[in-house]
Amino acid sequence: MKTKEEMTAMLAVLTDESLPYEKRLEAYEYLLEDCDEIVDEMIEKFYTTEGDTNKMLIEILAGYKGNPAVYMGLVSCLYRGDDVALFARLLGGYGDERAIDVLKSFAEEYELNYNEYMEVRNAVEELGGDWTDDTDFSDDPFYRYLKGLDEPETDSRRSPFEEMFADRSGAEDDDEDEDDCDDPDCGCHHHH
Repeated sequence: MKTKEEMTAMLAVLTDESLPYEKRLEAYEYLLEDCDEIVDEMIEKFYTTEGDTNKMLIEILAGYKGNPAVYMGLVSCLYRGDDVALFARLLGGYGDERAIDVLKSFAEEYELNYNEYMEVRNAVEELGGDWTDDTDFSDDPFYRYLKGLDEPETDSRRSPFEEMFADRSGAEDDDEDEDDCDDPDCGCHHHH
């Protein structure tokens, strides 16, 4: 059982940016669950920190459902635009249905890349909302990569056995070409 003193000490470790990242990460993992007693302290630290510490705190707080200050923190992080995909996912997981309209209006207001778009859409659907937008992402590099649209047709994508069989069939084709068959109904390969 975690004590409030331990929780408070771990919060101090997490927010001490002079400590090695590994130590802070241990504190982060500790605070992810069963620390309801210090949610208010974590919220206070969230609103008074910046950078990685701020981000780590809101990720932790997203696991403690039902607090209006956490919900507003998630919305403000989404609108900062630093990591849209992450905060859309956290909002979806937070379970507050008010986020449906927030996420939809965010997607309308800002030009999202494919990854951000998918996370926003998934969050809306996770919260029970409908998604009707069908933005075209055919120019988005990540979309093109996922769909394999920019991959050149190279020999690296071919089976290593194709070359062996191509050599054999190529040799047969050469032999057939030398064949003096003039009958179009004979069934020879070179007539097809």
